[in-house]
Amino acid sequence: MKIVRVFIPIYLIFFLLSCTSKPTGWWQEGKIGVMADSTDWEALQGPLRNSIEHVIRTPQPEKSFALVHVSDQDFERYSEFRYLIIAATLNSEGKIGQIVQDLLVQSNVRSGIETGEYFLFTQKNQWARNQILVILVGRDIQTLRRQIESNGQMLYAIFDTDFKRRTEKEMFGRKEEKKLEKHLFDLYGWTLRIQHDYHLMDEVSEDGYVWLRRLYPERWIFIHWIEKGDTLMLNTGWVVQERNRLEKSYMEGEEVSEHYLVSFRSKFLGRDAIVTTGLWEQKEKVVGGPFKNYTFYDSLSGRLYMIDLAVFAPEYSDQKLPFLKRMDIMAHTFRTVYDPVGDK
Repeated sequence: MKIVRVFIPIYLIFFLLSCTSKPTGWWQEGKIGVMADSTDWEALQGPLRNSIEHVIRTPQPEKSFALVHVSDQDFERYSEFRYLIIAATLNSEGKIGQIVQDLLVQSNVRSGIETGEYFLFTQKNQWARNQILVILVGRDIQTLRRQIESNGQMLYAIFDTDFKRRTEKEMFGRKEEKKLEKHLFDLYGWTLRIQHDYHLMDEVSEDGYVWLRRLYPERWIFIHWIEKGDTLMLNTGWVVQERNRLEKSYMEGEEVSEHYLVSFRSKFLGRDAIVTTGLWEQKEKVVGGPFKNYTFYDSLSGRLYMIDLAVFAPEYSDQKLPFLKRMDIMAHTFRTVYDPVGDK
């Protein structure tokens, strides 16, 4: 099936507001509203949830995003929600059906949906400022299910990319530990943007180790590097062994739990990497929490880097993921002396 265009301008008639009168979109972090007829929702929620609700153990199961079905009765209130999906077919009725019909005033759009060329449309600031609206339309429910299943990664990325961009701006909008960032860059040849209230807890240059920590709740990042690295180290066994060594050497003997361990090859900022997620645990104290680890080879410096993120927040029994997400954003600001300096 042909991959459809990610962005097609849409000018909907229904609930259209002037630019000057649009309110700022409201939202609950991690929530995405789905406007769909109840029958359509019953058929589509499976592939939609599989595409967007990525479950992560912290150790409680938490979702990257959670879908909320918006009934016709709640349509007006949710029309100002920050993240929205409209899901329908060419035959859908009610409020959602009317929106689809307004979309199809251009005959080439209808024919594109009928042939399967088009099914995903995006629009910003439709009914509120800072809003992302995604419209999914298929010629029938079976076709739409298949299209969502085939393009789930693209659908997830639309919301995830926007969330990360907005959150990074909020994180560094007020204060940033710029002196600490410069210290790391001048001394070690790498740095990353450091959110306010992170402190340098330890630095061991001979072992290539720096530990940053923030409290309330407790979370930490350590950066480890090996001068003469090797891509052969990019395997789960070595990552877990090296992480355990560092935790025992410089912290309180935490180690990777065998439960919920996930590891896969990927890219990190354009570099070959292995990504490892799961739970850390301290058996003597019977405590633990989630972690995420990026281990990657930097060909320009010849170094192997490990960036590890961890959270300890027992008071947030099912809300640890927001903290881990923000640390992940920090990790993706990493750069070395060989990287071009981006606009800050």
